[in-house]
Amino acid sequence: MTAEYAKHFILELCNEFEDNLIVVLDRVPYFQASVVTLLAYSPELNPVEECWRQLQSALSNRFFDSLSEVTTAIDTALDQLSIPKMSNHF
Repeated sequence: MTAEYAKHFILELCNEFEDNLIVVLDRVPYFQASVVTLLAYSPELNPVEECWRQLQSALSNRFFDSLSEVTTAIDTALDQLSIPKMSNHF
């Protein structure tokens, strides 16, 4: 696949699916070419990064006396996780 083909393919997907499209691009060379304009790595636009931030906030800088205490803290943090809306990131 060439960068030019990748660009046209993505544009056709956008035309076909309009607002119902999410495209995840990896780091292959044809997506990194200048003809395909992408944002640089932007963790603030990735909803998974927000989930990791919340987990880190709940679990970091704490001392746990046992593995059981760690697993309980992880379970509690996961239960309280506020999952961001994916549509806010696209």
